[in-house]
Amino acid sequence: MSPADGAADDPATQGTSVEEAVRSSAGAVRRLGRGRPNRRLLIVELTLLALLIIIPLVTNDAFLVDRLGRFFLLAVFAMSVDLIWGYGGLFTFGHAVFFGGAAYVVGILTTRDWGFLPIPFWPALLAGVAFAALLALATSFFVFYGRGALRGGEFAVVTLAVAVIAERIANAGGQVTGGQNGILMNARLEIAGVAFHRGFAFYAFTASLLVVVYLGLKRFLRARPGLLIRGVRENEDRVGLLGYDAPRVKRRTFVLSAAIAGLAGGLFYVHDGIVSPSAVGVAASTLVLLWVVLGGRGTLAGPIVGAVLLSYLTAVLSGRLLDTWLVVVGITLVVVILLMPAGIFGFLEQDER
Repeated sequence: MSPADGAADDPATQGTSVEEAVRSSAGAVRRLGRGRPNRRLLIVELTLLALLIIIPLVTNDAFLVDRLGRFFLLAVFAMSVDLIWGYGGLFTFGHAVFFGGAAYVVGILTTRDWGFLPIPFWPALLAGVAFAALLALATSFFVFYGRGALRGGEFAVVTLAVAVIAERIANAGGQVTGGQNGILMNARLEIAGVAFHRGFAFYAFTASLLVVVYLGLKRFLRARPGLLIRGVRENEDRVGLLGYDAPRVKRRTFVLSAAIAGLAGGLFYVHDGIVSPSAVGVAASTLVLLWVVLGGRGTLAGPIVGAVLLSYLTAVLSGRLLDTWLVVVGITLVVVILLMPAGIFGFLEQDER
């Protein structure tokens, strides 16, 4: 046995190596957290913020701004997926379960006349967000822990199965979920008698929510938990070797992502006035992945642009090209992915990843 082999097997040497790795990683974390701001990303952020402010000032079309407000909630949903997939490396085919599941909870609690029901909208929304977070928490203990801990494609398959099961349950839910017809929402978005359920008021509310969630996620990703989930994405085994609980890091991020998706879903379907089984199914879960891919995975700003652009393009083309609009959207996606594999804004955070 060579001296090098003996050194590799020496516990004291291993301990020293681990300590050095920890010190090196801590220094990298500090450098990343204090890195210079990305100027291109800052320009995009300021441009998007300016557009949010300018659009309602340059148009009198209340329907247009109402539709854009609806798209902003979809953008919040897209950011929740980008958090777990773009930054955490956990590809999910079932995130609509949290988005639509929270809406179902809101619908049941605000429309059913059972026992103490119905209850006001805002407590019902909190319950819907809590349901999404608890469902993600329960799922995480099943997929992230123990000998059967799942990664990569295995995790994606499980989330796909959850979406299929959730859609079947919603279809067969009878009076609880409304079956194929879903639940007609009667709640309205208002606080202390001030309504923001439609038009410019709804736009202002959703734009504010979009900015708050975006800034909150940026802060989270700059803090230690965000740096750790990015470390798990790059090398989960090394993160564990450095003494961190990688499954716990993934669990917390997954629960946060689900809660954000539930918040967006509860508001979205109350505004729409109905939630149906497709809200928790595979189709909705796949569509949000397209938004993230189009905008740029792991950028936060990209999924916002992807969700708004693709949703707007779909709404416009479906009204003008009744039979061929899906073909046009599909061709657009293929062209963008071929020309820009990292998405429209995939280059913005290359220095940080």
